[in-house]
Amino acid sequence: MSLDANWDEELEAGYVYLPDHPGAGTPGCVARSIDVFALDESLRGVQIILDIDDRNRVIGIEIVR
Repeated sequence: MSLDANWDEELEAGYVYLPDHPGAGTPGCVARSIDVFALDESLRGVQIILDIDDRNRVIGIEIVR
């Protein structure tokens, strides 16, 4: 399995493209997002957001410091 990722120092945010992701800039590929911290308010640290496609596959992970 191959993963692609990027990190933006200015925004202090990064993105991990999982194998099912159609590619950066593909319009409409994310059907919904899940903020992991919204699931458990006791979590601390970086914010993690899961991007889900219209077939309910996790296609990307956004990490925000």
